[in-house]
Amino acid sequence: MADTGCDMSEEELLAMLRGIDASKIQSESQVVYPEKSAQAEEKDQEATTPEDLKAETFSEFLAKNPEKHTCSGKDLNQYWYSAITIEKMVAEVQAHGGEPLKVAFVSTPSLFFSLTAEQRRECAVLDYDRKWESEPGFVFYDYNEPEAVPEEIKGTFDMLVIDPPYITREVWAQYAVTAKLLLAPNGRVMLTTVAENAPMMKELLDVEPQTFRPSVPNLVYQYCLYTSYPSEGLDCDNPEITEIIEQKHVELRPGH
Repeated sequence: MADTGCDMSEEELLAMLRGIDASKIQSESQVVYPEKSAQAEEKDQEATTPEDLKAETFSEFLAKNPEKHTCSGKDLNQYWYSAITIEKMVAEVQAHGGEPLKVAFVSTPSLFFSLTAEQRRECAVLDYDRKWESEPGFVFYDYNEPEAVPEEIKGTFDMLVIDPPYITREVWAQYAVTAKLLLAPNGRVMLTTVAENAPMMKELLDVEPQTFRPSVPNLVYQYCLYTSYPSEGLDCDNPEITEIIEQKHVELRPGH
């Protein structure tokens, strides 16, 4: 037997040390490890919030799809809404687009791709640009053939979001035909066009202008946002537009 330097036997000393080690391990597991685990879970949850996912998808969309301003003829000119406008319109879609979302984004790909893949699982994006045809939910759309939409999606959408490439009556009349084919009974419509089109939009799609006005930073004229239903979410000013108006007032003052 080795000399332990105490009156305990070697077996008794080993048993005591094992008890201390076991107690220490148990104490550490109760205090330290659960705390680290909770922090990790919290970080994981924070990393996957809908707001973060939305911001990521919109940023990715902009990075992959820069605006096009130089095409002519049967063009693919593309102007995107601002980030604040995207956020507001996506919130409106989430509030009024059904559960799960069943929304057709007609010539509004920036809004479609600002949703997560899960959110757009039962949505569709109808667009002339075939660059997205490999994406689930893509439907080729040419407003010159407004009735040429797949039979299986007719009358299936709880909401439509529309932004044609032109603001003329001729073009809007074609989009209105498509809208009526796509909408489910009691379906809702949200769209953007100029303020001067208000009477025409009321006639074609029974929509009214809302307080919130969208920002399209590189477009030369100001759009309004219209809906076919009352919207508390859009009963507010867009701070971007207010700032632009105030800046113009400053520029018009004498001495500027």
